Amino acid sequence: MTEKILKDLELVEVAYDDTKATLTFIDRDAGEVREVNFNKKVYDRENNKWISNDEKAQKVEEQVQEFFNTSFDKLNDAVGTKHDIYAYDTFNSMQHIDQVEKFKKEQNGKVYQDVVVKEIFDDGIAIRIRYDIDGNTYETKYTYAKYMEATKEWFPNPQEKTKKYKKFKDTFGVLFEENDSIIGKEIMVKVNNAFGKFYYGEIMQLG
Repeated sequence: MTEKILKDLELVEVAYDDTKATLTFIDRDAGEVREVNFNKKVYDRENNKWISNDEKAQKVEEQVQEFFNTSFDKLNDAVGTKHDIYAYDTFNSMQHIDQVEKFKKEQNGKVYQDVVVKEIFDDGIAIRIRYDIDGNTYETKYTYAKYMEATKEWFPNPQEKTKKYKKFKDTFGVLFEENDSIIGKEIMVKVNNAFGKFYYGEIMQLG
């Protein structure tokens, strides 16, 4: 995932759709527009819809105040101001976003040593272990949920979750609930492939 910082782009339009605001910036040098979205709602995977969330709404208000010195409902007051935009492959942002790189074919079979664990969390779909290699963030996933194509939803599998939590303990020597003790530790990561086309990092051991 690439990141490009676009300097001093002018905000030319603000469009509202319920609790979502789409801000359009113009990049005159490139002859392009860039859109940044602020949405006060969160997506409910179980019911496949956007729902109100007080915490998200408060966070959006704080971000708008920080970046535009105004409120969410008065973003039109910021039209004409210039801002730096962080452009990624599929979206734009007002700030840097940590992106997770995917392992590539040319990395297959490589073993990376002294890799430092930077983040561990469970997002309801998988246990995610993140670490940096050559300045880029990668992750190893212990996935326990199944994606249902018919409904476009993820559903946790309780038996699979138990297995993945055991795998975490077997790999790191601690329960998932004690994962804070792993942050900053060194691990060894080997790049493997599945089905000849999907490349992933297998955590071999603690350093």
